Amino acid sequence: MCARFSLAGPERIADRYPQFKLRGGWPKRYNIARTQEVLAVRNDAGSEIAPLRWGLVPYWAKDLTMGQKLINARAETLAEKPAFRSALQRRRCIIFADGFYEWTGTKGKKQPHRFTLDDGAPFAFAGLWERWGPKDAPVATCTIVTCEPNELLAAIHDRMPAILGDGALEAWLHGEVPEALAALVPYDAARMRRTAVTPQMNHHAFEDPRCIEPMEPLALF
Repeated sequence: MCARFSLAGPERIADRYPQFKLRGGWPKRYNIARTQEVLAVRNDAGSEIAPLRWGLVPYWAKDLTMGQKLINARAETLAEKPAFRSALQRRRCIIFADGFYEWTGTKGKKQPHRFTLDDGAPFAFAGLWERWGPKDAPVATCTIVTCEPNELLAAIHDRMPAILGDGALEAWLHGEVPEALAALVPYDAARMRRTAVTPQMNHHAFEDPRCIEPMEPLALF
């Protein structure tokens, strides 16, 4: 599962991924939630980085609300699910982040934890995208692919977002389906870090640098 993530250093994308081009500025984001815009590269867009609406809406959906339920797609069933199988064949993307959140505790006493890579640099989620709506004004939406957790995530959740290593980017964006699916593996836990962060970010409207500041876990029990 990946329900919230951050891109607090969008300016670092150019250094980390020089093969992709971000035109113009992009605000620092600390608490990205469903239905909001994310930065992505689509497989039909060359090297251009552009925003997509998070929450995939298949072309046959009645309205955009379906996207709120399709923020994630399980790697193991992409080829089977009607909402994802066409996108797997033709519409893949990568979505940029520099951290994502998972929670421990019970309802009303949730402690968020932020997961980052290496020195906190940006990284790439595997994603799928779709167009929805009239041809003259389509909405481009996306979902984040999830896979089995690595050792670090397994202590908290039974899924994790599929993070693509550098060698897997081309396979996911442009490879044949078997090659693309083979890229969806748990990321190396030794290269990841977990830190507790403020429970204030549990509310999706809390968009503040404090979302990513490490803190001592609260005594929730």
